[in-house]
Amino acid sequence: MTTPKPLPSAPIVSVAPSEPAEEVLARTLDILKSGGVIALPTDTLYGIACAFGNSAGIGRIQTMRGFDIAARPLTFLLPDLGELPRYAVVSESAFAVLRKIFPGPYCAELVASADVPAPFVHEDRRTIGVRIPGTALCEKLLWALGKPLLTATAKSRSGDILNSAIEIKREYGKKLDLILDAGTLSGPPSTVVSLAGDFVTVLREGRGPANKLIA
Repeated sequence: MTTPKPLPSAPIVSVAPSEPAEEVLARTLDILKSGGVIALPTDTLYGIACAFGNSAGIGRIQTMRGFDIAARPLTFLLPDLGELPRYAVVSESAFAVLRKIFPGPYCAELVASADVPAPFVHEDRRTIGVRIPGTALCEKLLWALGKPLLTATAKSRSGDILNSAIEIKREYGKKLDLILDAGTLSGPPSTVVSLAGDFVTVLREGRGPANKLIA
């Protein structure tokens, strides 16, 4: 009987989020376009990500993180506010707030557009979470990919935040296709704000200052 070969562990590639090398961008894009799942730095913490529409990738992230995607949908990463109407319904008052906080360390809960299929939307509230991170790495990847990234914070199955590429590799190395290493990322996560109703509601206080939410 042949012993199955162990799965290879994901390579770690150094990246400068403010000035990513073209070869790193190209390698990352190839993996994402071929259905891969990666770990990448944002302007807050590391995220586990796949391309929008990658059902198998979503399943892999769900298995890694151990939560129900229907109850806790993955967050959409977008390159700028111009892409937002494709995925969410945004009122003028909500847009005024979004212009103040994006790009930056915030996540906005918004009502999903009719074009967003059920697996990507909160099953009860019909909402999605949206981020526009303030890094050149995320912006360039997203424009080149031509679609959002779907992400979850890099955490262990027990809920501990994974602050470095080494920690991510130890926890999920054989379940990822690439880990982009920007050093240790620590501190608060993004501030989560709901703009799905008539009022601005802070759901989680985090790195983004609350005073920016005043329209």
